[in-house]
Amino acid sequence: MVFYVGTYTRLGGPGVAVCALEDGAMRLVETAPLPNPTYLILSPDRTRLYAVSSDPAGAGSRGGSCAIYDVRSDGLALRHRFDTGGEGPCHLCLSPDGRFLYVANYTSGHLTVFPLDPPGPRIQVIAHEGASVHPQRQSGPHIHHVSFLPGTRTLAAVDLGIDAVVLYRQDPATGLLSESGRMPCRPGLGPRHIAYGDPGTAYLVHELGNAVSVLRTGADTMTCVQTLSTLPEGFRGDNTGAAIRVFGGHVFASNRGHDSIAVFAVGRDGLLSPAGVFATGGAIPRDFILLPDGRMLVAHQGGTVSLLQWEPEAPALTPCAPPLPIPGAVCVCPALPRRA
Repeated sequence: MVFYVGTYTRLGGPGVAVCALEDGAMRLVETAPLPNPTYLILSPDRTRLYAVSSDPAGAGSRGGSCAIYDVRSDGLALRHRFDTGGEGPCHLCLSPDGRFLYVANYTSGHLTVFPLDPPGPRIQVIAHEGASVHPQRQSGPHIHHVSFLPGTRTLAAVDLGIDAVVLYRQDPATGLLSESGRMPCRPGLGPRHIAYGDPGTAYLVHELGNAVSVLRTGADTMTCVQTLSTLPEGFRGDNTGAAIRVFGGHVFASNRGHDSIAVFAVGRDGLLSPAGVFATGGAIPRDFILLPDGRMLVAHQGGTVSLLQWEPEAPALTPCAPPLPIPGAVCVCPALPRRA
Protein backbone atom coordinates (compact mmCIF):
# COMPACT_ATOMS: atom_id res chain seq x y z
CA MET A 1 0.00 0.00 0.00
CA VAL A 2 1.18 3.51 -0.86
CA PHE A 3 0.70 6.35 1.62
CA TYR A 4 1.66 10.01 1.57
CA VAL A 5 3.09 12.07 4.41
CA GLY A 6 2.92 15.85 4.59
CA THR A 7 5.82 17.46 6.44
CA TYR A 8 7.01 20.75 7.88
CA THR A 9 9.94 21.69 5.66
CA ARG A 10 10.78 24.31 8.28
CA LEU A 11 11.57 21.36 10.57
CA GLY A 12 13.70 19.60 7.97
CA GLY A 13 10.95 17.65 6.23
CA PRO A 14 11.20 16.84 2.51
CA GLY A 15 7.80 18.26 1.50
CA VAL A 16 5.48 15.47 0.36
CA ALA A 17 6.90 12.04 1.19
CA VAL A 18 5.68 9.06 -0.84
CA CYS A 19 5.90 5.92 1.30
CA ALA A 20 5.05 2.24 1.03
CA LEU A 21 3.70 -0.24 3.57
CA GLU A 22 4.67 -3.74 2.45
CA ASP A 23 4.92 -7.01 4.40
CA GLY A 24 4.39 -5.14 7.67
CA ALA A 25 7.25 -2.67 7.11
CA MET A 26 7.31 0.97 6.03
CA ARG A 27 9.77 2.62 3.68
CA LEU A 28 10.29 5.97 1.98
CA VAL A 29 9.91 5.72 -1.82
CA GLU A 30 10.37 9.29 -3.07
CA THR A 31 9.74 12.92 -2.18
CA ALA A 32 8.14 15.93 -3.88
CA PRO A 33 9.44 19.33 -2.71
CA LEU A 34 6.73 21.70 -1.49
CA PRO A 35 6.98 24.22 1.37
CA ASN A 36 5.18 22.96 4.48
CA PRO A 37 2.44 20.74 2.97
CA THR A 38 0.57 20.23 6.22
CA TYR A 39 -2.51 18.50 4.81
CA LEU A 40 -3.02 16.15 1.87
CA ILE A 41 -6.06 14.49 0.30
CA LEU A 42 -6.54 12.21 -2.69
CA SER A 43 -9.23 12.33 -5.33
CA PRO A 44 -11.70 9.43 -5.00
CA ASP A 45 -10.10 7.64 -7.97
CA ARG A 46 -6.61 8.23 -6.49
CA THR A 47 -5.34 9.89 -9.68
CA ARG A 48 -4.76 13.30 -8.09
CA LEU A 49 -3.20 14.45 -4.83
CA TYR A 50 -4.16 17.84 -3.38
CA ALA A 51 -1.87 19.62 -0.91
CA VAL A 52 -1.81 22.92 0.93
CA SER A 53 1.42 24.92 1.15
CA SER A 54 2.46 27.78 3.40
CA ASP A 55 4.12 29.61 0.49
CA PRO A 56 2.50 31.44 -2.46
CA ALA A 57 2.39 29.93 -5.93
CA GLY A 58 4.70 32.49 -7.53
CA ALA A 59 6.84 35.57 -7.10
CA GLY A 60 4.95 38.70 -6.16
CA SER A 61 2.16 36.79 -4.40
CA ARG A 62 1.42 36.68 -0.69
CA GLY A 63 -0.04 34.06 1.59
CA GLY A 64 -0.35 30.34 0.91
CA SER A 65 -1.20 28.09 -1.99
CA CYS A 66 -2.81 24.83 -3.04
CA ALA A 67 -0.93 22.31 -5.18
CA ILE A 68 -2.45 19.66 -7.45
CA TYR A 69 -0.38 16.61 -8.40
CA ASP A 70 -1.04 13.89 -10.94
CA VAL A 71 -0.44 10.49 -9.37
CA ARG A 72 1.50 8.52 -11.97
CA SER A 73 3.21 5.15 -12.00
CA ASP A 74 6.58 6.93 -12.05
CA GLY A 75 5.72 9.29 -9.16
CA LEU A 76 3.99 12.57 -8.43
CA ALA A 77 3.86 15.25 -11.14
CA LEU A 78 2.93 18.81 -10.15
CA ARG A 79 0.10 19.91 -12.43
CA HIS A 80 -1.16 23.19 -10.93
CA ARG A 81 -0.48 25.51 -8.02
CA PHE A 82 -2.81 28.36 -7.09
CA ASP A 83 -2.73 31.05 -4.41
CA THR A 84 -5.39 30.68 -1.72
CA GLY A 85 -5.88 34.38 -1.04
CA GLY A 86 -5.26 33.69 2.65
CA GLU A 87 -2.38 32.90 4.97
CA GLY A 88 -1.48 29.62 6.60
CA PRO A 89 -3.64 27.12 4.66
CA CYS A 90 -3.94 23.99 6.81
CA HIS A 91 -6.82 21.80 5.59
CA LEU A 92 -8.85 21.09 2.47
CA CYS A 93 -11.71 18.99 1.15
CA LEU A 94 -13.51 18.14 -2.09
CA SER A 95 -17.15 18.83 -2.86
CA PRO A 96 -19.39 15.73 -2.93
CA ASP A 97 -19.23 15.65 -6.75
CA GLY A 98 -15.49 16.35 -6.86
CA ARG A 99 -15.91 19.49 -8.97
CA PHE A 100 -14.71 22.00 -6.37
CA LEU A 101 -11.99 22.24 -3.73
CA TYR A 102 -12.32 24.08 -0.40
CA VAL A 103 -9.34 25.28 1.63
CA ALA A 104 -9.15 26.43 5.26
CA ASN A 105 -6.59 29.20 5.87
CA TYR A 106 -5.66 29.10 9.55
CA THR A 107 -3.53 32.20 10.03
CA SER A 108 -5.80 34.70 8.27
CA GLY A 109 -9.14 33.00 8.92
CA HIS A 110 -10.17 32.78 5.26
CA LEU A 111 -12.11 30.07 3.42
CA THR A 112 -11.19 29.62 -0.26
CA VAL A 113 -13.08 27.95 -3.11
CA PHE A 114 -11.40 26.54 -6.24
CA PRO A 115 -12.92 25.00 -9.38
CA LEU A 116 -11.57 21.64 -10.51
CA ASP A 117 -13.47 21.01 -13.75
CA PRO A 118 -11.10 22.24 -15.08
CA PRO A 119 -8.70 23.34 -12.29
CA GLY A 120 -8.35 27.09 -12.04
CA PRO A 121 -7.66 30.05 -9.72
CA ARG A 122 -9.87 30.72 -6.71
CA ILE A 123 -13.46 31.82 -7.34
CA GLN A 124 -14.43 32.82 -3.77
CA VAL A 125 -12.69 33.91 -0.58
CA ILE A 126 -14.72 34.25 2.62
CA ALA A 127 -13.25 36.11 5.61
CA HIS A 128 -14.31 35.04 9.09
CA GLU A 129 -14.48 37.73 11.76
CA GLY A 130 -14.32 37.72 15.54
CA ALA A 131 -12.21 36.56 18.47
CA SER A 132 -12.50 34.63 21.71
CA VAL A 133 -10.98 34.44 25.18
CA HIS A 134 -7.43 33.05 24.69
CA PRO A 135 -5.21 36.16 24.37
CA GLN A 136 -2.61 34.56 22.08
CA ARG A 137 -4.45 31.82 20.18
CA GLN A 138 -7.86 33.48 19.77
CA SER A 139 -7.20 37.13 19.00
CA GLY A 140 -8.76 36.60 15.56
CA PRO A 141 -10.37 33.92 13.37
CA HIS A 142 -8.41 30.73 12.59
CA ILE A 143 -10.22 28.23 10.33
CA HIS A 144 -8.68 24.81 10.95
CA HIS A 145 -10.93 22.33 9.12
CA VAL A 146 -13.45 22.13 6.28
CA SER A 147 -15.68 19.17 5.41
CA PHE A 148 -19.10 18.40 4.01
CA LEU A 149 -21.69 16.84 6.27
CA PRO A 150 -22.22 13.36 4.81
CA GLY A 151 -24.99 13.19 2.23
CA THR A 152 -25.47 16.98 2.13
CA ARG A 153 -24.33 20.14 0.37
CA THR A 154 -23.56 21.74 3.75
CA LEU A 155 -19.93 22.54 4.47
CA ALA A 156 -18.68 22.87 8.06
CA ALA A 157 -15.81 25.28 8.69
CA VAL A 158 -14.29 24.76 12.14
CA ASP A 159 -12.84 28.01 13.49
CA LEU A 160 -10.49 27.69 16.48
CA GLY A 161 -10.12 31.47 16.82
CA ILE A 162 -13.78 32.35 17.26
CA ASP A 163 -14.85 29.14 19.05
CA ALA A 164 -17.43 28.20 16.44
CA VAL A 165 -18.36 25.84 13.64
CA VAL A 166 -19.73 27.89 10.74
CA LEU A 167 -22.05 26.13 8.27
CA TYR A 168 -22.32 27.02 4.58
CA ARG A 169 -24.72 25.92 1.86
CA GLN A 170 -22.99 25.08 -1.41
CA ASP A 171 -24.47 26.00 -4.77
CA PRO A 172 -23.84 22.74 -6.69
CA ALA A 173 -23.70 24.53 -10.04
CA THR A 174 -21.18 27.25 -9.13
CA GLY A 175 -19.51 25.79 -6.03
CA LEU A 176 -20.02 29.09 -4.21
CA LEU A 177 -20.90 29.16 -0.52
CA SER A 178 -23.38 31.12 1.57
CA GLU A 179 -23.55 30.98 5.36
CA SER A 180 -26.54 28.99 6.62
CA GLY A 181 -25.88 28.56 10.35
CA ARG A 182 -23.30 28.31 13.09
CA MET A 183 -22.70 26.52 16.37
CA PRO A 184 -20.84 28.38 19.12
CA CYS A 185 -18.53 26.36 21.36
CA ARG A 186 -17.73 27.02 24.99
CA PRO A 187 -15.27 29.94 25.06
CA GLY A 188 -11.65 28.79 25.13
CA LEU A 189 -12.18 25.25 23.83
CA GLY A 190 -10.61 26.08 20.46
CA PRO A 191 -12.38 23.60 18.13
CA ARG A 192 -10.07 22.03 15.54
CA HIS A 193 -11.35 19.02 13.51
CA ILE A 194 -14.60 17.09 12.93
CA ALA A 195 -15.21 13.39 12.22
CA TYR A 196 -18.58 11.89 11.32
CA GLY A 197 -20.35 8.90 12.82
CA ASP A 198 -23.86 7.56 12.23
CA PRO A 199 -26.24 9.87 10.33
CA GLY A 200 -26.99 12.94 12.41
CA THR A 201 -23.95 12.54 14.69
CA ALA A 202 -20.51 14.13 14.51
CA TYR A 203 -17.51 14.36 16.82
CA LEU A 204 -15.46 17.52 17.34
CA VAL A 205 -11.99 17.63 18.88
CA HIS A 206 -10.96 20.82 20.69
CA GLU A 207 -7.31 21.83 20.44
CA LEU A 208 -7.12 24.22 23.38
CA GLY A 209 -9.63 22.48 25.65
CA ASN A 210 -8.19 18.95 25.16
CA ALA A 211 -11.67 17.54 24.74
CA VAL A 212 -14.03 15.79 22.33
CA SER A 213 -17.66 16.83 21.87
CA VAL A 214 -20.60 14.86 20.49
CA LEU A 215 -22.70 16.87 18.05
CA ARG A 216 -26.21 16.34 16.72
CA THR A 217 -26.39 17.61 13.15
CA GLY A 218 -29.24 18.75 10.92
CA ALA A 219 -29.33 20.35 7.47
CA ASP A 220 -28.06 23.68 8.80
CA THR A 221 -27.74 23.04 12.53
CA MET A 222 -25.32 21.56 15.03
CA THR A 223 -25.91 21.07 18.73
CA CYS A 224 -23.38 19.90 21.31
CA VAL A 225 -24.75 17.19 23.62
CA GLN A 226 -21.63 15.85 25.38
CA THR A 227 -18.01 16.89 26.01
CA LEU A 228 -15.29 14.65 27.48
CA SER A 229 -11.60 15.18 28.21
CA THR A 230 -8.99 13.46 26.02
CA LEU A 231 -6.45 13.36 28.86
CA PRO A 232 -6.05 10.90 31.72
CA GLU A 233 -7.10 12.10 35.14
CA GLY A 234 -4.29 13.85 36.97
CA PHE A 235 -2.23 14.88 33.92
CA ARG A 236 -0.95 18.43 34.40
CA GLY A 237 1.52 18.87 31.53
CA ASP A 238 1.15 20.96 28.37
CA ASN A 239 -1.04 19.41 25.68
CA THR A 240 -3.12 20.29 22.66
CA GLY A 241 -5.69 18.14 20.87
CA ALA A 242 -5.11 17.42 17.20
CA ALA A 243 -6.77 14.82 14.94
CA ILE A 244 -9.99 12.86 15.34
CA ARG A 245 -11.24 9.71 13.59
CA VAL A 246 -14.20 7.31 13.84
CA PHE A 247 -13.56 3.59 13.33
CA GLY A 248 -15.26 0.36 14.33
CA GLY A 249 -17.55 1.73 17.01
CA HIS A 250 -14.87 3.95 18.58
CA VAL A 251 -13.75 7.57 18.37
CA PHE A 252 -10.00 8.29 18.45
CA ALA A 253 -8.34 11.66 19.20
CA SER A 254 -4.63 12.51 19.39
CA ASN A 255 -2.90 14.37 22.22
CA ARG A 256 0.21 16.43 21.44
CA GLY A 257 2.21 16.74 24.65
CA HIS A 258 0.88 13.70 26.41
CA ASP A 259 1.80 11.98 23.09
CA SER A 260 -1.12 9.60 23.05
CA ILE A 261 -4.40 8.59 21.43
CA ALA A 262 -7.54 8.90 23.52
CA VAL A 263 -10.15 6.27 22.63
CA PHE A 264 -13.88 6.43 23.33
CA ALA A 265 -16.52 3.73 22.84
CA VAL A 266 -19.59 4.86 20.91
CA GLY A 267 -22.93 3.94 22.44
CA ARG A 268 -26.11 3.16 20.53
CA ASP A 269 -27.19 6.76 21.03
CA GLY A 270 -23.88 8.07 19.68
CA LEU A 271 -22.68 9.25 23.08
CA LEU A 272 -19.16 8.40 24.24
CA SER A 273 -17.57 6.59 27.15
CA PRO A 274 -13.79 6.55 27.78
CA ALA A 275 -12.02 3.36 26.64
CA GLY A 276 -8.43 4.33 27.43
CA VAL A 277 -5.52 6.60 26.54
CA PHE A 278 -2.63 4.91 24.73
CA ALA A 279 0.93 6.02 23.92
CA THR A 280 1.75 6.44 20.22
CA GLY A 281 5.48 5.75 20.50
CA GLY A 282 6.55 9.14 19.16
CA ALA A 283 6.60 12.85 19.93
CA ILE A 284 3.74 15.19 18.98
CA PRO A 285 1.23 12.92 17.18
CA ARG A 286 -0.44 15.45 14.93
CA ASP A 287 -2.35 13.22 12.51
CA PHE A 288 -3.29 9.55 12.19
CA ILE A 289 -5.43 7.24 10.10
CA LEU A 290 -6.90 3.81 10.74
CA LEU A 291 -6.56 1.24 7.98
CA PRO A 292 -9.37 -1.26 7.25
CA ASP A 293 -7.52 -4.06 9.11
CA GLY A 294 -7.30 -2.00 12.32
CA ARG A 295 -3.69 -0.90 11.95
CA MET A 296 -3.01 2.79 12.56
CA LEU A 297 -0.52 5.10 10.83
CA VAL A 298 0.53 8.01 13.07
CA ALA A 299 2.42 11.07 11.83
CA HIS A 300 4.59 12.52 14.62
CA GLN A 301 5.78 16.09 14.22
CA GLY A 302 8.79 15.00 16.27
CA GLY A 303 10.08 13.12 13.21
CA THR A 304 8.57 9.64 12.79
CA VAL A 305 5.64 7.74 11.36
CA SER A 306 4.46 4.86 13.56
CA LEU A 307 2.48 1.76 12.64
CA LEU A 308 0.31 0.55 15.52
CA GLN A 309 -2.28 -2.19 15.89
CA TRP A 310 -5.65 -1.33 17.43
CA GLU A 311 -6.99 -4.20 19.53
CA PRO A 312 -10.54 -3.31 20.57
CA GLU A 313 -11.10 -6.37 22.75
CA ALA A 314 -8.22 -5.53 25.12
CA PRO A 315 -8.42 -2.55 24.46
CA ALA A 316 -4.85 -1.73 23.43
CA LEU A 317 -2.80 0.14 20.85
CA THR A 318 0.52 -1.59 20.27
CA PRO A 319 3.49 -1.07 17.89
CA CYS A 320 3.66 -3.57 15.03
CA ALA A 321 6.65 -2.26 13.00
CA PRO A 322 9.75 -0.13 13.52
CA PRO A 323 8.97 3.60 13.15
CA LEU A 324 9.80 5.30 9.85
CA PRO A 325 12.00 8.41 10.31
CA ILE A 326 10.51 11.42 8.50
CA PRO A 327 11.39 14.87 9.90
CA GLY A 328 8.44 17.12 10.65
CA ALA A 329 5.75 14.56 9.75
CA VAL A 330 2.34 16.17 10.32
CA CYS A 331 -0.17 14.49 7.99
CA VAL A 332 -0.73 10.97 6.67
CA CYS A 333 -2.88 10.09 3.65
CA PRO A 334 -3.17 6.44 2.56
CA ALA A 335 -4.06 5.45 -1.01
CA LEU A 336 -6.92 3.16 -0.01
CA PRO A 337 -9.32 1.72 -2.60
CA ARG A 338 -12.55 3.63 -2.97
CA ARG A 339 -15.44 2.14 -1.03
CA ALA A 340 -18.30 0.72 -3.09
